[in-house]
Amino acid sequence: MLRRSHGRWVLGAIEVVLVGRENSEPLGARLRQLRGEAGLTQEELAQRSGLSVRMVSNLERGRTRRPYPSSVRSLAHALGLPGDDLVARHRATRSGLPQPAGEAAAVPRQLLAAVPHFTGRDAELKILNDVLESGTGTGETVCISAIGGTAGVGKTALAVYWAHLVASRFPDGQLYVNLRGYDPSGRPADPAAAVRACLGALGVTKEHLPADPDGQGALYRSLLAGRRILIVLDNARDAAQVRPLLPGSSECLVVITSRRQLTALATADGAQLLDLDVLSEAEAAELLTARLSASRVAAESGAVHDLIESCARLPLALSIVEPGPPRGQDSASQP
Repeated sequence: MLRRSHGRWVLGAIEVVLVGRENSEPLGARLRQLRGEAGLTQEELAQRSGLSVRMVSNLERGRTRRPYPSSVRSLAHALGLPGDDLVARHRATRSGLPQPAGEAAAVPRQLLAAVPHFTGRDAELKILNDVLESGTGTGETVCISAIGGTAGVGKTALAVYWAHLVASRFPDGQLYVNLRGYDPSGRPADPAAAVRACLGALGVTKEHLPADPDGQGALYRSLLAGRRILIVLDNARDAAQVRPLLPGSSECLVVITSRRQLTALATADGAQLLDLDVLSEAEAAELLTARLSASRVAAESGAVHDLIESCARLPLALSIVEPGPPRGQDSASQP
């Protein structure tokens, strides 16, 4: 077990970095020393702390010089050291926002509830996991789009389901914004209004909100700097609607859903594109099995096949379709 004095030293060093004073030993070198004393690899420390391997590596190499307090506490707990809430107030001071003593920065938890009976998408989930694990030190953006612009293919369901799976890797919070790009009202969300909503979720009150959109965007990016936040931008219309909401922080990850393949984000902003097709027949049958029962699906395989085809293997349709009563209860042949 590491000595308590080590914990005071580490947190003191982090406070020095946050307030900009000189320090004789860089934070990264000290973190590397403590990890070595604990007998942990970077991968093991990342797993214990809930941070990414990239984040641990960036800290040790000095590429991330101002870690967010919750990341500090996660590392401290993983190394058996005491935490310290004082660093949260230093972070608030850097952002230029007043914060009462003892009050921690806002941690948004805005994810929608995951859809029931989520099935399949193993290949797509692996791609998303690979993006998270193999970051290169810059913020990552993934755009999930539907092949052929198909509605109901499960873009939001996939994004939200995966976001819940990895939420613990983003201890500073998760933001969710519905951009209403293809809303039935025909009025997509104003990106400036979306930025203001995110600022509110991050704890910015009206009296501290800059008057102009440029200032609001700058404050948004400042508050995200050094924080591990997952941002889900749902139902985007185009790249122009998304760009004001992209962080400058290397620790954030953005997942975008859109009916369009937003190639402009890939070209100009380095986003990774993930095309989503309809379910395979096996995945569609698995979804119906979860909704109904394995015995019923097995007993009425022909009717199940017809139902899957009538729903065009779309997850949304398969999730809301009302099957008839089981065979034998009346004359209906469909499940």
